Amino acid sequence: METWVKYALVAAVFLSIKNIISKNLSGKYKYKDYLIYAISFSFIGIWSYVFITGYTPKKIENSDILMILFRVAIVYAIIDPSIYNAYKNCTNPGEASSIINIETILTFGLSVIFLNAKCDFKSIGGILLMLAGAIVVGYK
Repeated sequence: METWVKYALVAAVFLSIKNIISKNLSGKYKYKDYLIYAISFSFIGIWSYVFITGYTPKKIENSDILMILFRVAIVYAIIDPSIYNAYKNCTNPGEASSIINIETILTFGLSVIFLNAKCDFKSIGGILLMLAGAIVVGYK
């Protein structure tokens, strides 16, 4: 098994746990309240790690500053609130996840277009099965 597959499987397990937790929290708190605490705890944790270990962050290139700010803006202004509200308004977080994970298909397509990634029949078959599954789960 390739190394990236192992990491992806670990991520999948913990994303599932995160999704269940998100479903629970989204029923109790507004997104803004959750965000304030989540970012505060993350900030404290990250900077505690930096100070305790003496880690020195690498200087980022000026050309990447806007890219990082754009990504952060997308995550906190669009993606996170959308996911939070999807879980808040669904019965089963697995159903919301199946629709959210259409991003896998979109990422694959964008990778083929912009990164010249290879596209074979096996990949296309898997993508079609994922899309069919999302449609079956998402529409009743």
